[in-house]
Amino acid sequence: MAGTSLATLLHDLTSLRQALEREDYGTAGDVLAHHDQRLREFIDTVGRHAPMQALRGMLQLQHLVQADDARMPGGSS
Repeated sequence: MAGTSLATLLHDLTSLRQALEREDYGTAGDVLAHHDQRLREFIDTVGRHAPMQALRGMLQLQHLVQADDARMPGGSS
């Protein structure tokens, strides 16, 4: 999976949010597993040269997805 980009990671989060909105938890789990793998690869690859502002934005989006999931019926709280 060489070449993971921030755009790919953000796309993962968008896909995750859409799957959760559809209550398609199987797809959400798959997206989350792939996202985790790609995120770890990205961090290992860019290390200290990571674009911090972009990573902060992605982290904020992750928190929004998690907060949305907690508000959904049957979501984690």
